[in-house]
Amino acid sequence: MNRELEIVEKLVLGIDPLGRGEPLHTPRDAALDKARAIYYEQLKRVCKQHGPAPAIPPAHASRPGESRAGERWSIAEDNRLTALWETSPTVSTASLAEKLGRSPTAIIARLVRLGFFSDLHAAMQADNNRLEALGQAAHWTDRDWQSAAFQSAEPGLEHRPNAGKPWRAEEDQQLQAAWDSAEGLDCTAIATRLGRSRGAIIARLVRIGLLPDRDAVIAAEQQRQHK
Repeated sequence: MNRELEIVEKLVLGIDPLGRGEPLHTPRDAALDKARAIYYEQLKRVCKQHGPAPAIPPAHASRPGESRAGERWSIAEDNRLTALWETSPTVSTASLAEKLGRSPTAIIARLVRLGFFSDLHAAMQADNNRLEALGQAAHWTDRDWQSAAFQSAEPGLEHRPNAGKPWRAEEDQQLQAAWDSAEGLDCTAIATRLGRSRGAIIARLVRIGLLPDRDAVIAAEQQRQHK
């Protein structure tokens, strides 16, 4: 069973299960990613009942200590970040940074980009909550999201005047109108119009009930981008 877990781990993380350490080139599909992550978590629980689970093997391009700072995020990296964050409630951005060869600020910014959080402040608070649950000191302060490091980790942050601000009723109406418009705008385009981050748009579309969850938003967005 441990061998099966190793194979599923590699598939979830976007790694070739044959052991060559190469990334898979499976097209990104939110529903498939979620199904893999759910199966992986269930299989891991069963494996723990019969013995310790093997450690997650790192991909070649993201060995611990190997820096990928400034490099474009790959689909395999996004899959790995998503799987690790969703399936392990104790993983922190510091440990993810080591696994993926990125900085903690880049991890926080990517979680927002992928729609896990509406803004950087919410992501930092969630990370602090995980650290405190482990008995560790909180890492992020309220001023961190305004720092130069976050400006570079999430390009264009300085051009989002509404980032982190409460949503007003008229903004929700603008969001719904933009999403339902004949233009078929994706979340990035809507974010630019409303002065928000892409993650904030994804989270708000779910919040106001236009789509059931984050995966549904991403799937709908992908369909728009391929029209």
